[in-house]
Amino acid sequence: MGNTRSRSVVALARLLIACVLLVLSSCDRGRGSGSGGTAAVPPILSPFQGDWRFSLPKTIAHWQANGVPQDELAQAQALPGTIPLHPDMKIQSDITLLAGVVEGSYHFFALHPHNQWVCGKAWHHEDRHDPGDMEKYFVRLELSDADLHLSVRIPEDSADPADPDITNMPVTAGSAANCAADAATTPPWSPWRTYVFERRGQ
Repeated sequence: MGNTRSRSVVALARLLIACVLLVLSSCDRGRGSGSGGTAAVPPILSPFQGDWRFSLPKTIAHWQANGVPQDELAQAQALPGTIPLHPDMKIQSDITLLAGVVEGSYHFFALHPHNQWVCGKAWHHEDRHDPGDMEKYFVRLELSDADLHLSVRIPEDSADPADPDITNMPVTAGSAANCAADAATTPPWSPWRTYVFERRGQ
């Protein structure tokens, strides 16, 4: 009985989130510029636009250099080639499309510059056509030589349908001085993990 009720609550929460995001997505489609309807690129995200191919060797090397636990490294290296540690991605304006049989996405918001990187938040959808199935990440984007470093902190809990960030998603917000990405503890957040990408075609 308890499990049934819990599943019902989760389903209702997802439905509420989906309804809100469907309304917001219809508004987003009106933000396009030009006859093609392509959304304008926020200046803070301009350096990161384009197609990016995930690099497992560079990611593993970065993890090793930054003290990621050995068991986590072993799990990442043991993944079959058909299951990438992170999908390839294409950054278009403030939306990132994640390649795969099921296309996922990140929707970046609340971005602000630090000395080395751009920090902010993103709604992550494993299936971008299922807007109720999502998680809120802290994210950092950094160019290192020609590579893109995408760092994320992932929550342990499901998205809260009452989260004000569902309806309030300015592309830019906050500053390095008041950034809470490192200190956030509620809900419990994972440590930072960085994924390294090479620009496709280079």
